[in-house]
Amino acid sequence: MNFITLQTDDGFKIPALHVPSATGTGLPLVLIQEIFGINAAMQEAAQAWAREGFEVLCPDLFARQQAGIDLDPRQPEQFQRGIALMQGMDQDRAVLDLDAARQWFVAQGRGQKVAALGYCLGGRLAVMMAMSTPISAAVSYYGVGLEALLPVEHTAMAPCLLHIAENDGFVPAEARQVILERAARQDNMPAHVYPGCDHAFARPDGEHFDAPAAELARERTLAFLRT
Repeated sequence: MNFITLQTDDGFKIPALHVPSATGTGLPLVLIQEIFGINAAMQEAAQAWAREGFEVLCPDLFARQQAGIDLDPRQPEQFQRGIALMQGMDQDRAVLDLDAARQWFVAQGRGQKVAALGYCLGGRLAVMMAMSTPISAAVSYYGVGLEALLPVEHTAMAPCLLHIAENDGFVPAEARQVILERAARQDNMPAHVYPGCDHAFARPDGEHFDAPAAELARERTLAFLRT
């Protein structure tokens, strides 16, 4: 596990956590952070997916504001700092920065099939990548604001898997229903609702961690990405 530097299309240099696959040549995976930077939880997620056979690249999307952000969501002041950083982010620009990670894999000879997977803010950005970049597949863990992002009608995009928490405080029931309806109109956008779960149910050190739901989401993710 180390950091490399990605060159973006506008000449900016972005640090990215790189974790080689634990099983040899891994499937390329762009891992997309929550609003807390590449903190311990994201580093553990990167290592966990590497153990599953992925080569993981996790760009520091806050680097344009401040590189090296590492926040603890259990600390109220740090949680609010994460929200402020998210609000200060140009998400369209972030998608282009994430695509620099996809391009890095291609340039390294890893092939054209590169997947993306993100949590929270990263879950939203993963869907944005599916809609606007050559990513091969995307996985969204409790993505925020998807009800306003997903197209109303059928649209050509990469296959995209949605993991949705039933009791997500950031996704009210009405918004969840819109997400499910719009996902159903796409060719390959399976959407799973996890009963009784709240936002960040797959973050092992989080207050809403739900081990059975996280394991089910992991199994579904692996089945989706390996096909």
